[in-house]
Amino acid sequence: MKKTCIQITAIVLLLSVNIINAQDVRYSQVFTSPLTLNPALMNINDDLRVILNHRMQWNALNDGGYTTSSFTTLYPIFLDGRDGKLDFGLNAIMDKAGAFNNLNISLSVGYGLKITTSSYLSLALSGGYVQKSLDASNLIFDDQYVLGSYNSSNVTEETVLKENVGYPDVNFGLLWSIRPDDSKLNAYIGASGFHMSQPNESFTNETGYLPRKFSFQSGLKIIGETKLDFTPNIIVTTQSGAQEVAAGLYMDYKLSDDAKLTIGGWYRIKDAFACILKVEFKNFVLGYSYDIPNSELGRTISGLNTHEISLSFKLNRYEEESISSL
Repeated sequence: MKKTCIQITAIVLLLSVNIINAQDVRYSQVFTSPLTLNPALMNINDDLRVILNHRMQWNALNDGGYTTSSFTTLYPIFLDGRDGKLDFGLNAIMDKAGAFNNLNISLSVGYGLKITTSSYLSLALSGGYVQKSLDASNLIFDDQYVLGSYNSSNVTEETVLKENVGYPDVNFGLLWSIRPDDSKLNAYIGASGFHMSQPNESFTNETGYLPRKFSFQSGLKIIGETKLDFTPNIIVTTQSGAQEVAAGLYMDYKLSDDAKLTIGGWYRIKDAFACILKVEFKNFVLGYSYDIPNSELGRTISGLNTHEISLSFKLNRYEEESISSL
């Protein structure tokens, strides 16, 4: 019966899609999924990157909670030395929650311009297609119980839902950064917008428009005199009147010329605290994060913790192009 209640609750949420704000996929290791935070963050990147992410959230629920997997690749092309740069990014996300599946594939294109000897301005556009599906065969309704006994062949009078919804999606990003060659301090400030076309994502014949989401990011990197660097960040996200504020801090310790250890964390106000550990060796980076809930729901239901794993490979494109031009 407990499982039935969870499934019925999911149906109620679907039927109320026109009054409920949808929540996008959100990673705790935000910079391993830059295209979902701000596509213009590609401008800071000088590497060819391939990134894999996997997030397991709220596994204590009977339906297995939420699982999210993504593939991201970034490819920079330098123009006129380093005065300009084109960035291309591909992002594919598969999100699963019980009977619901979400596939999001997008392509991002950015242009970065060097406006002074140490500052850069970047604009990026992102477009893609979202396919949401519902496996209705796994749903159970109360009226399929007769005299206390359930039979899947019993006809239900619940509203019939569409099993697939698809729509195009349009996003953008802006970024201004300061990165002096000999400075001990780098900084950035950015803004991004998602779902600019406000697509209809309703599983019924009604309309349920996905509200636009805007995100504002800022941070700086303090490069230490020794082997230790600090990177504080802040992210503010708004969508249809709701607001989320997150503050984070990363500490990088250089173990050697080829290895680095990163310890960090994010605090999302009234939501969760995320602890992050990353190990970088040569061209590979392995990351792990663990979320501890700090919301009313987390205090009510135990076991709503989250695990996240990332693996990335990078190859410095600027150095590669410089060598090939000699």
